[in-house]
Parts: sequence; C-alpha cells; structure tokens
Amino acid sequence: MHLSFYTYSYTDVLDQPIPETLAFAAGVGYTRVDVSGTHGKSSDPRSFDAARRKLTRETAERFGLRVAAVITHAELTGTIAAGKPLDLKGSVDLAVDLGAPVVTFHMGGPQEGMAPEALWKKTAKTIRAAADYGSSKHVSLAVDGIWPTWIDDSPDALQRLFDDVGSDDFGVNFDPCYLELIDIDPVKFFDRFANRVRHTHLKDYVGKYPKWTHHIPGQGSMDYAPLVAVAAKQKYTGSMAVECFTNMELTEAARVGYRTMTAAAQKAGTSFVGAAT
Repeated sequence: MHLSFYTYSYTDVLDQPIPETLAFAAGVGYTRVDVSGTHGKSSDPRSFDAARRKLTRETAERFGLRVAAVITHAELTGTIAAGKPLDLKGSVDLAVDLGAPVVTFHMGGPQEGMAPEALWKKTAKTIRAAADYGSSKHVSLAVDGIWPTWIDDSPDALQRLFDDVGSDDFGVNFDPCYLELIDIDPVKFFDRFANRVRHTHLKDYVGKYPKWTHHIPGQGSMDYAPLVAVAAKQKYTGSMAVECFTNMELTEAARVGYRTMTAAAQKAGTSFVGAAT
C-alpha cells in the first residue's frame, strides 16, 4: 500500500501552485498524490490543459511522487439526464498523461423526468463504455463510494451495479468516513468488495448523517488501524489518500494526516511503502 495526499482542495479550489504543493507533500513523506480531473469550475477534463498536465507530471517525478488517481466531481447521473454525460473517457486520457492507474467519479441520484430503471440502465451502459476504454489504456474506473441519495445507495445496490456493468476494470473508491456516517461497517464493506477496491479516501468526521463536520484525519471519530489492517489482510496494493478540505491549512493537514496514518499502520502491524515512521 502507498500513502497519497489529496491535492484537489489546494491546487484546484484554492489555486495554490502545483510545484510548492507537491514539494510539500513529498517532504512530509507521501509517495503518491491525488489530483483533480478538471481545472477551475469546469467539469471537462480538457480544462486540465496540456501545460498543466506536463507541469503536474514533471513536478511529481522531480519529487519522487506518482499520481495515484484522477478525481472527478460532477455527478454522473445528473450529467446523463442533462444530455452531456461526464467525459469519463477524457478523464482516462488525462490519467494516462499523468501516469495514474485510477479515475474516480461521483454517481449522483435519481433524476426528474427519467424513470429509475431507465436511468439505471443508461448509467450502467455509460460506465461500461468508459470502463472498456479504460481497459485499453490500463486505467480503472472507481465509483466514489455509496450514499443514501445516490442510485447506488447501499452495498447491495453497488453489487448490482458491478453485475450490470460487467467489467473487471470498474470498481469502488473505498471511503470509510462516509460509510461510518451512514452506519455501514467499513471493515465488513472492504471484506465484501476487496476485489473491487481500486482506491481509498481517508477523511475524518464528527457527527452523523445528515449532520456532520469534516476534520483532518486523526482529529475526529475515525479509528484507522482496523481499516489499514483489513486492507493488508486482503493484500490491497493500491493507494490510501489523506483527503482534506479548503478549511484545513495545507501544512497542518498534510502533516497530521501523515502522522495519523503511519501510526495506524504501525498499530495494525504493517506499513506504507516508502513511509518513514
């Protein structure tokens, strides 16, 4: 397993310089970074233009980092209903340019004017086409978890989606914070879907759905040691990304998140590749 840092909040939302952000992440000890699949307020991967792609990849290589995942945020079902489906194939191309093995996306919920079953079938077809394209480029897709307002609102619904899409290159982004918020045991979830976990986001929280606040990992309610332990047990070789937000200052977020996760790994009797304890 590798420990990654989620840069989207800083390099995209806050528009902090890519070189300084990646240099800091590497200096803390991370070996991977997650990057946004777009730039600015656009949902089009082409907004992450050639110059930004070159800068991101070359900077990552200079500091001994790799891009673990390309993160998209527009909800797939909403873009399908609007007649402009999220450009997952374009996001796969971005991943190729950055050397990333995974593209994550948000699912979205029911859409006014579309029958639930029709939306489900169209969504599965869209994912299958993008997953097939990703397969040809050695890039996997991962739906960013499950959520009560999304069409994949439970583990059983997620399994149905995997069955209907029918691609080994379509998996899930494991998000234990959101699972705990909706009273789903993340360890049992990982055990059930171990062969489908393509990436992991680690954030913290205080509260319960539908009212909670996000926190830097280690400053909320999460116990990460069992999560690292189950990932190690299942021989997960992907990345676990410390996910922080714009109200969390970069230097504190990166350092506290790193200390929290390396301590959790030590408690679980394992370690992240290249991580200093």
